[in-house]
Amino acid sequence: MAEVVLTMDRTLASNYRGGMFMGFSACVPKGIIPDWLYFSVFCPSVEYDEETGEVKEAPLGIRRIEAQLRREGYDVAVVHPDAVHKAIDEDTIAVGVSEIDPQGMGPATTTFTSFSGKPAYMKVCFEDLMERIRELKDRYGFGVFMGGPGAWQVAETFPRFGVDFLIMGEGEYVVGEVVRRIEEGDRGLEIVRGKPVAAEDIPTIVNPTTNGIVEVARGCGRGCKFCSPDMRELRSFPLSKILEDVDVNVRGGHEEILLHAEDVLRYKADGWRPNVEAVLELFSAVMNRPGVKRVSVSHVALSTVCQFDERLGEISEVAGVGELVPWMGAQVGVETGSPRLMAEHMPGKVAPYKVEEWPDVVEQAFGIMNDHGWVPCGTLILGLPGETEDDVMMTVELLDRLRDYKSFIVPLFFVPIGESRLSDHDFFTPEKLTEVHWEVILKCVDHDLKWLPELYEEYARANGHGPLVKLTIRALTWYGRRKIFKSALKWCPEKELVEAVLG
Repeated sequence: MAEVVLTMDRTLASNYRGGMFMGFSACVPKGIIPDWLYFSVFCPSVEYDEETGEVKEAPLGIRRIEAQLRREGYDVAVVHPDAVHKAIDEDTIAVGVSEIDPQGMGPATTTFTSFSGKPAYMKVCFEDLMERIRELKDRYGFGVFMGGPGAWQVAETFPRFGVDFLIMGEGEYVVGEVVRRIEEGDRGLEIVRGKPVAAEDIPTIVNPTTNGIVEVARGCGRGCKFCSPDMRELRSFPLSKILEDVDVNVRGGHEEILLHAEDVLRYKADGWRPNVEAVLELFSAVMNRPGVKRVSVSHVALSTVCQFDERLGEISEVAGVGELVPWMGAQVGVETGSPRLMAEHMPGKVAPYKVEEWPDVVEQAFGIMNDHGWVPCGTLILGLPGETEDDVMMTVELLDRLRDYKSFIVPLFFVPIGESRLSDHDFFTPEKLTEVHWEVILKCVDHDLKWLPELYEEYARANGHGPLVKLTIRALTWYGRRKIFKSALKWCPEKELVEAVLG
């Protein structure tokens, strides 16, 4: 058996049928649809070895920790949450758990669950996993450490889940010392704070990641107040390191590589100015790697898109948009239509443009993306500290401007993420929704329902979804529209507004 076992909750042990953005289904309240339907259609399990429990692919963060611990001399296994008992025995020194949203406190989850009163799948699956690990810990005596983007959610409660060490921030520099302390018998009950890891120190993965996700840069540098401190320092990876990770994924069976960064288009940027040639070289090098057939991206920034302008089309040409893939999807942060809130909380997101230009930057970027076969998946934040009705109305006006752009827009409640500069503010909750907030929500729903059928048909063709999956998704879309309409009538005090927007 391995000395160190790494795992994750069941919602993270999926490739979401090839679509990473389907992973947001983990934020859905448990009980809205039958569990068998959720786990078979939206969150099917990754493959794993029935004897050892080791998974074929795993989240990128876990793969980095696996590689770091192997570099430091430990025998490591990354195992499926349903099979942890197969990988643990008296030789196990430590079990590590990586989580994104263990208590359902993330922006998407709080938004989706607030109206139902039911816990999200992520929270339910995390607590089920930790209960089983605790039972094994009592039997074998190993230590437990936990990390990941959602670690802040259990900063005050981690001992209750049987966790001895909670790693906050990037883990590569500190995880080896944590395991050594556990090996020496230390059960700490301690928070260990990581720090930004230099690009040259980040280890190459040794096994495939979920959906072939490959990190090209870490951090952001735009300094939004609501974000984690670890996002403040941008570090672009050497192309050689990126290609090593690509090769590992190709050998593991991935033909599509998902390039990941907070803003892929700022790869090797000079300050706010994008390095277009370096980004083109990145896409070309990955596409030309033996075994790679497609490339996609996770996130881009709208201000960077505007700087790329027509040269975004060169990226599309390299990636085969319109030929190999119907479109290129990317998550983008719209956040608000209010220049005043942008100036207050995230002026760096607009740079190098002026904050008063933000609504124009957003619309221009949506237009550039659509012109070159890209589909933005935008997020909005409702309830930012200091928000006024005029601020929200500006977001309504921006949504009207964006209606004819093929896109997906999701309104999220403000969450005071631990250790961010807004961590001392309150969560935004349904009770605080005003009529104008409801107008934002309903316009987003109307926008998404307008574009969802077309986007899904194109996505299904590209990902080879069978007729049963297609029929199920279509049925759920129809059901979801009716459910959303009824829920809106129930929750929104302005019934005429619901009828006007969704009726």
